Amino acid sequence: MPALKPHQKPVFDYRALRLMVGLVALALPVVVKAIASTPISSISASYYTEARDVFVGLLFVIGALMWAYNGHTQMEKWVSKIASISAIIVAIFPTACDICPSDLKSAIHYVAAVVLFSTIAYFCLGPFKKNTKGQKGKKGRRALVYTACGWIIIGCMLVVGLSKLTLPVELVNALAITFIAEFIALWAFGAAWIVAGKVIPQLVDKDDQLILF
Repeated sequence: MPALKPHQKPVFDYRALRLMVGLVALALPVVVKAIASTPISSISASYYTEARDVFVGLLFVIGALMWAYNGHTQMEKWVSKIASISAIIVAIFPTACDICPSDLKSAIHYVAAVVLFSTIAYFCLGPFKKNTKGQKGKKGRRALVYTACGWIIIGCMLVVGLSKLTLPVELVNALAITFIAEFIALWAFGAAWIVAGKVIPQLVDKDDQLILF
């Protein structure tokens, strides 16, 4: 790709892509919960409610944005592509539910969901944190956010996995453990990417801030 001339602006701003990914991640659990007319045991269970189209649509949006995001290194580029494909697989292959037993489709869904959240944790604890680690001031504050969000996502994944292994399914559903953990993980995902979008004045220097308009 040829270098941009001083007066040229990029067609796509990587900070804007990060911001959009973050906003969609924040919106996903809130919107599907609001639209679903029945209690849902997980975010993915909204597939079997009136929120199905929104759930699938927003995951495809995340998939498209992640595909467009190349990061600053080849590793970021390929991890982003993996995240994109994983998000689309999560949308296409439905999870198991109270009235439908686990099968190959739900197994694929679970694996893709784990891969998706793992890639997001990678961005938080890897490239995002790497560029701000050990820095003072606003960069240092961003590093703290990335670290917290990355470990929150990992913690939520462990909670879901351990609860499914150690607790009866009925209790897990009654306590909405999976839903709550996924909600928190998605908000940590969204928060990290919004901060990485460099739109919050308190967390980014003025000359590096994303100007929306």
